[in-house]
Amino acid sequence: MKNKNIIIWIIGFIIFFILVYLGYNELSSRYNENEKNSNKGISDSLITGEEGKTEDTKAKAVDFTVYDEDGKEVKLSDYKGTPVVLNYWASWCGPCQSEMPLFKEANNKYGDNVKILMINMTDGQRETAESAKKFMVDNEYDMLTLYDKDLDFANKYNVASIPRTVFIDKEGFITMERIGIVNEEFLEAMIERIKK
Repeated sequence: MKNKNIIIWIIGFIIFFILVYLGYNELSSRYNENEKNSNKGISDSLITGEEGKTEDTKAKAVDFTVYDEDGKEVKLSDYKGTPVVLNYWASWCGPCQSEMPLFKEANNKYGDNVKILMINMTDGQRETAESAKKFMVDNEYDMLTLYDKDLDFANKYNVASIPRTVFIDKEGFITMERIGIVNEEFLEAMIERIKK
C-alpha cells in the first residue's frame, strides 16, 4: 500500500513537471514573439502597417485653437486639404530640442506641400511665448510656431508628456501619433505617407 502511494506520488510529480515545462515553453515562445515584434525597425513596421491605424479605423483629427505671434487665433481646420504635422514642444524640453533640426529640415524640404506646425506648450509659467520665441530665434528655427496659451491642444489630445507629434492626412485623419522623440527615418516615412 505504501509502495502504491509512493508510485502515485512520483507519477503525479512527473506530470506536474511536464505541465510546468510545457507551460514555460508556451509562455516563453509568446514572450519571444512579443519581444521580436516590439523590436522591429521602423521601416519593418511601416511596410506591414503595424504602427498606425488602418484606413477603416482612422480617427478624425479634433479641431483646436492656438495663437500665432500676433495673438491671432489659428485653428487646425484652417489647414483643411493640406497634410499637417503637429509637433507639441517646449523650449525647456531636452528631447524637443534634439529633434528640432529634423523638423527644420523637413519644413525646408516640403514647404507648403506639408504644413509643419510647431505648437508650443505655452502654460504661462514654465513656458511663455517670449521664452519660446527667444529659443526659436537663438537657434535660427524659422518654422511656423503657434502658442497653446489656453492648452486647448493639450486638453483635446490628452497630452501627458512631450514631445508629441501628430501626422494628419489631407482629409483630416490622424495617420499616426508619436509620443517621444522622432528620428529622421520615421519623420520622413510619416510625411511621405500623409502626402499620398
